[in-house]
Amino acid sequence: MNGEESRLGDYFVSRRERGKAGLPTLSVTLDRGLVRRDSLDRKTDTALADEEHLRVHPGDIAYNMMRMWQGASGLAHEEALVSPAYVVLAPKQNVDPRFAAYLFKLPEMVHRFWAYSYGLTNDRLRLYFNDFKRIPRALPPVPEQRKIAGILSTWDAAIETTEKLLANAEAQKRTLMNHLFAGRMLANPAGTDSSGWKRCELGEVFSVQLGKMLNKKAKSGDEQWPYLTNVDVRWGRIEIDDLNTMTFTAAERRKFRLLPGDLLVCEGGEVGRSAIWRGQMVECYYQKALHRLRPIEGRVLSEFMYFFLEYASRTNYLRDYTSRSSIAHLTREKLLTLLVPVPPLQDQQRIIAILSSCDKEIEALSAQQDSLEREKSALMQQLLTGKLRVTL
Repeated sequence: MNGEESRLGDYFVSRRERGKAGLPTLSVTLDRGLVRRDSLDRKTDTALADEEHLRVHPGDIAYNMMRMWQGASGLAHEEALVSPAYVVLAPKQNVDPRFAAYLFKLPEMVHRFWAYSYGLTNDRLRLYFNDFKRIPRALPPVPEQRKIAGILSTWDAAIETTEKLLANAEAQKRTLMNHLFAGRMLANPAGTDSSGWKRCELGEVFSVQLGKMLNKKAKSGDEQWPYLTNVDVRWGRIEIDDLNTMTFTAAERRKFRLLPGDLLVCEGGEVGRSAIWRGQMVECYYQKALHRLRPIEGRVLSEFMYFFLEYASRTNYLRDYTSRSSIAHLTREKLLTLLVPVPPLQDQQRIIAILSSCDKEIEALSAQQDSLEREKSALMQQLLTGKLRVTL
């Protein structure tokens, strides 16, 4: 390593070239670095002319001076335009820009960016180039930087491949759900079709109960009841926390008794999901409006209805019942009148098997992606701090 007197200003200069017409415009994101502005979901139109933007060249690093304390920086892979509110770093000969792009995502460096930013509050913090260049940091020789960047880019390629496989698996599941549900619901608006599929209100096949509101404080034995904290529709998970870590008032608590196979739907807020309780009988508390759906006379399997509600939430099917396509905005009364398909049990079991297989593939790919990202993060910590040196 070089001497500790080395600073980031020894490796970068500020590039302030004016933009030119015809170049694409890039934006800095926290998780994806520099991306084309038109690829973002959020609206990012600007009234600035191309010449009022800054110009970046391949190998430059641009950062958002107002969010650099959060790690908002990215490596440019093409000649393009960026916001004049960004800082554009042009690398000198003694730094590999790919190495620096990884380094700037290291938590230790992000903390330094925060320490050298100025502002009264976090939302006003700014890291100007004159302060950026004072940040102390010694870098290894360029050949070692390039080797480290190559190693980490291999991990990025593996993560990107897994992300594509995961996106394909999720798209395949959506296609299957459309095929399995949409045609039946549109072709058979009422009554029973030739294959035995019926369409009726959910309240005809499920009892829908809202958790009983408690109007008194917990008794001494209540501390043993678990507290239901989260319902996650993506994996259908239900998490339970120990009530001993919670404090309640009477107005906040609803009491539930759950049986295996109960279908839960959480109304309102950010949670607003559905899941199936697969554990033993348990009594628990929940703070929000959690609806418990219990099958009536075994006409509909909970797993089948779970998949249909997931399909309904991801399409416009619920627009007739709520202003948003989400079961999170269905009250108990609306749930009772929700029109749902009721196929023969053998068809329900076949659909459950197909979509459960999709979920297993999605879960496996998601776990693989999480594992790769954790391993890459650990490797970055070792390589970028010099704890693990590479041989050239």
